[in-house]
Amino acid sequence: MAAVLLATVWCAEAVARKKKPKAQALPATIEIIKKVNDHWQLTHAPETRAFWDEAAYHTGNMEAYKLLGEARWLAYSDAWARHNRWMGATESDPRKWKYKDYGEGHDYVLFGDWQICFQTYLDIYQLAPDAHKIRRAVEVMDYEVRLPHTDFWWWADALYMVMPVFTKLYKVTGETKYLDKLYANFMYADSLMFDTEAHLYYRDGRYIFPKHKTDLGKRDFWARGNGWVLAGLAKVLADMPADYAHRHVFEQRFRQLAEAVRASQQPEGYWSRSMLDPLQAEGPETSGTAFFAYGLLWGMNHGILPRHEYGEAAEKAWRYLVLTALQPNGSVGYVQPIGDRAIKGQQLTASHVANFGVGAFLLAACERLRYENAQAGGSEVTVEVSNTSGEFRQQVVGIDAAELFSRLGVQGGRQFVVLNAAGLEVPYQLSHDGKVLLDTGVRPNGMQRFVIRRGMPSIAPMVCYGRIVPERKDDFAWENDRGVYRLYGPALQATGEQSYGIDVWSKNSPELVVDYRYWMEDVMESEVKRLRQFDRQRADSLYRAHSYHNDHGRGMDLYQVGPTLGCGAPAIVSQGKMVFPRCFKSWKLLDMGPLRLTAEFCYGTTAVNGDSVTEHRIVQLDKGSNFNKMTVWYEGLTHSVQLASGVVLHSADDDMMQLGPDYVAYADPTDNVEHNNCLLFVATLYPEGISTTKKQLDDAPARGNYGHLLGLLDNYESASPWTYFFGSAWSKYDVRTLAEWRERIDWTLRSLRQPLEVSVR
Repeated sequence: MAAVLLATVWCAEAVARKKKPKAQALPATIEIIKKVNDHWQLTHAPETRAFWDEAAYHTGNMEAYKLLGEARWLAYSDAWARHNRWMGATESDPRKWKYKDYGEGHDYVLFGDWQICFQTYLDIYQLAPDAHKIRRAVEVMDYEVRLPHTDFWWWADALYMVMPVFTKLYKVTGETKYLDKLYANFMYADSLMFDTEAHLYYRDGRYIFPKHKTDLGKRDFWARGNGWVLAGLAKVLADMPADYAHRHVFEQRFRQLAEAVRASQQPEGYWSRSMLDPLQAEGPETSGTAFFAYGLLWGMNHGILPRHEYGEAAEKAWRYLVLTALQPNGSVGYVQPIGDRAIKGQQLTASHVANFGVGAFLLAACERLRYENAQAGGSEVTVEVSNTSGEFRQQVVGIDAAELFSRLGVQGGRQFVVLNAAGLEVPYQLSHDGKVLLDTGVRPNGMQRFVIRRGMPSIAPMVCYGRIVPERKDDFAWENDRGVYRLYGPALQATGEQSYGIDVWSKNSPELVVDYRYWMEDVMESEVKRLRQFDRQRADSLYRAHSYHNDHGRGMDLYQVGPTLGCGAPAIVSQGKMVFPRCFKSWKLLDMGPLRLTAEFCYGTTAVNGDSVTEHRIVQLDKGSNFNKMTVWYEGLTHSVQLASGVVLHSADDDMMQLGPDYVAYADPTDNVEHNNCLLFVATLYPEGISTTKKQLDDAPARGNYGHLLGLLDNYESASPWTYFFGSAWSKYDVRTLAEWRERIDWTLRSLRQPLEVSVR
């Protein structure tokens, strides 16, 4: 009996010794992505060069945007691309283009470190396709395609820098020449750097064994270099068609490399800088580990790597990235500085942070989120949108995102597809206020049904787009498929120019026009200034041919604003006069995508009857709508005031105006009646009611401004939100007459008061 008792005690102790301690809980992956990316962007301006290290960050940022849809992240990469004028190295003469050695000069156009930027330009182009965004990428890569050489990628990093550029060009153009050149270049690089025994890549020809060894005589495979390759192969396979003749070559190398990577992982979850000799450079390193984690997770998410074989390695890597590399403030530490090998004695700490390290971390985090959600349960969701009115309704509707995510079994982000009744995928958008937006068109007393299920959605081009325009004195311009608007920013106010209201541009195309118009104006301006020094006629001809103040077939800037409300701006009324806050002081992009644009603006302090008052606005524009939603509030008021909004009058012709109990409308003759020969219809709408509407003419019309049509709200109290709508239409596009404009206004008011009803089943 004693022997049995002793054996029982021994077994219990053995079990206790073998029992693993409970693993430390990790923060939600979706929150990690936001924390890391927001920290980087808040502490680093986007106006940096287009070289590899900066560009590598943007590849991670664009992946995060693709997954979570945060408009500010896209705006950050867009600003970076515009700062670099959508170029890498800028030398214009192909005879001077280099690539055969390392160089940061602008003559190294064919050097991969100056080509990785094209990945982000191509990603942005897919969302907002303006030809100038990829013109340089096409020029450079087409030149490379035509060359007989294949020795462009002589270092491992290049396989990440450039291979995805070719597959993205294929996606945009459908031309297989890019895939064929990719294959030819890869075969050269592979023959140079791939070790057929270790199934790892040397960083470049200088480090090939046995010519180069670690201090212990081992093969020296640099972790970040192999990370570049594994991540590059994942990105290539993601875009390469399944039936491409040489796809199997890339899949084979991906699997071989992934297996070698898994086998060389350290027990703590990271990879040492010299992958097979941890003593060559001791301690953790983040960039290589993050790229490996991304590659392994991507491989499992796409069925190339078995989860039961690679899941543990990916889990260990992710725990290292979150518990060691990630710092409390959102920075990512232990990143080896720019280099090309493991360096003996180099000590890394939490303060070793780098742009490319953040990019790698974001790639890994995005795949981790997809990996987690792929293992969760969830059900298909049906959404029904009902129209209880007796007329057709076309509206963007919102579904509670939290409820939908819960039903689908996902943490969040764009990890589902929406199908219409025909089984066709339709675009959707995640909004900043926790909605999933859908564009719906429902017949009278009818219903439209959608099915939502987990999956990877297609890329939906922008319809509702906006951005700050530093090249034009900080305009903020935005558009949808109906019209274009802009507000004036701090740089314009600094000039002393008095322009307060909302400007309107016409357009007659559902395609985006803002970026192209500003691009042409910006490109043209310097040449016009040069020509005017010696040939004013040629300068004026060039200006007329390209300026957005002239209609070149898709609309123009034809509206005059000045010191007025323009189309729909708000103002406080004090002692019978409107008090304008002038230009906005700061701005925030909240939503941008295929269905909605939302932006917030804060204005400088204005003195009103002894109060220091600050104005805030949120502007929202949906696809298919002629009208923006304006929500405005004022802080700092100690007493109630009267508010006004409306439209400026550019004539005193009563036949061109209409005042209703809940709207004001005007057929504006435009800023050049004889040349433009059209009408711009403008209006403000008050679906929640208004105290009164009236025509108010100026005592002395100036600069073509005669007065305003106003909607007046009495007894406004400080910090209370006031919501109304403002918008426009063009006689050369969607509304021909003032009577038709009135019909559009009435239909919109009815739609706002009797909206579509949404249910989730």
